[in-house]
Amino acid sequence: MLLSTPHYNVKTKRNLKCHLIPYVGNKSGFTHIFDDLMPNDYGEKIYDLFGGSGAFTIYCSFRFGHSSNITYNDNNPVLTNFMTHVRDDIDQLIHEYNKHKKRSSYEYYLEVRAEDSLTDGAKGAGQFLYLAKNAFSGKIRFNKQNRFNVPMRKNARCPDLSEEHMRNISKSIQNISITNKRFEEFDYLKDSFLYLDPPYMNNPNSHYNEVPTTESFLQFVESTRRDNRIMISEQNSPDDLGLPDMKFETYYVLLRRSLQYVTQNDSMEIVAINYPMRPTNSLQMKF
Repeated sequence: MLLSTPHYNVKTKRNLKCHLIPYVGNKSGFTHIFDDLMPNDYGEKIYDLFGGSGAFTIYCSFRFGHSSNITYNDNNPVLTNFMTHVRDDIDQLIHEYNKHKKRSSYEYYLEVRAEDSLTDGAKGAGQFLYLAKNAFSGKIRFNKQNRFNVPMRKNARCPDLSEEHMRNISKSIQNISITNKRFEEFDYLKDSFLYLDPPYMNNPNSHYNEVPTTESFLQFVESTRRDNRIMISEQNSPDDLGLPDMKFETYYVLLRRSLQYVTQNDSMEIVAINYPMRPTNSLQMKF
């Protein structure tokens, strides 16, 4: 547990403009923090290296009004297949989801979950979207074989899609690049903006199929920090991540919800940056 006075509060309510799928730990509620701490004169390529729900990629696409300089990356091919069809084939994706919605039941959910086809084009993207929308407690979790293994929400009807919202997101990300690589493969980058929101490290509950070690993450940050502007979102303390020694400025974020494996109502995360900023009046307290 991080012990510090928070600079920002994040409530359960999300910024729906940037919210694509339920995803524990997704950053669609952090847009006011990105408004403060991400520079307007970024002037570089933007890399979302642990893309996940796509919230940061979508935020940047809306904020800067174009997406040709943005790369969404995730090492999970299910997620990159899904994002590819959000970008390239949104009408077919919506059609696939609505087919599942018509048949939805607890038994049908288990049947879809058991199929090994979540990377199979539009069909797989539609299956994943159906599972994500109906999974228990907003969890996106895969086992070591990369199979989705979250139970279905109990006593809940399959939700409708906001088709206009989905199409607006699709339009905003039309020119992004989508890659399916390990984050370490980007250690060559220079003169870029890197957003690093890794799956919660030191997580005992195995909510993700592959979580980087603290050592591998720190090695990557150390190798890239001098040539790039970097923003990190994490739940480990700055000292645990070695950030003070690497001259990152840290801001504390109070979550009015629990972290995925912490039971208390209020939890703390950090956002750390390695470049100078002048936060706006929404910043509560500056160290």
